[in-house]
Amino acid sequence: MNKEQFTLNWPINETFAEEDFLPSDSNQYAVKWIDSWPAWQRGGDDFHCLIIYGPSGCGKTHLSHVWQKMSAAELVDIEKLSEIDFILAENFVFIIENVDDHILNSKIVESLFHLYNWVKEQGGYLLLTAKRHPKNWNIGLEDLSSRMLASEAVEIKPPDDKLLQAIIIKQFSDRQVTLPKEVLKYLIPRVERSFESLAKLVHDIDQLSLAEKKKITIPMVKRVLEKDE
Repeated sequence: MNKEQFTLNWPINETFAEEDFLPSDSNQYAVKWIDSWPAWQRGGDDFHCLIIYGPSGCGKTHLSHVWQKMSAAELVDIEKLSEIDFILAENFVFIIENVDDHILNSKIVESLFHLYNWVKEQGGYLLLTAKRHPKNWNIGLEDLSSRMLASEAVEIKPPDDKLLQAIIIKQFSDRQVTLPKEVLKYLIPRVERSFESLAKLVHDIDQLSLAEKKKITIPMVKRVLEKDE
């Protein structure tokens, strides 16, 4: 039996505190809008819906948790959007994540349209996260499409070297692992600049280290990188 089968999948201590967020050039505009709330203005006009978009693992959820703490926003499960009576809400501030994953569901689209209008009427705020810009959502309901395109959409871009290094350190730290400096230096120029692939790489390195009961070294990391290739 392969010894890797004995590896225990301990829960990862992923934290979403504001002090754990990693600001950089790739997310500076998204951070700017979060920091400027509730003074969301564009061209002198107020807006009430902010859309943060970018690839999986880029920090959208972390930023939304930071904003949730600031605004006391209610995090709404988009799949249950049509079941919620928002008139009973005490606060008119909401977060809905991964919107474009569900935008082909006509029931969800209709509910999101009504929520958008209701939040605006109440003077509230809406934070949406997605993988793509709303112009690429192909929304069937034209009225909602126009409202999404009129919202402020800000992209979180692929990580630069500074953020890449911080993410690697953070992800290993979440696993209670301190990565040696020489290993980190070796990794930076060799990793794919994708948040999703970076998370997989950290996972694979950690699993191999646990399976072999050895500290993480450059030869070990090299084996993982060659295997992925």
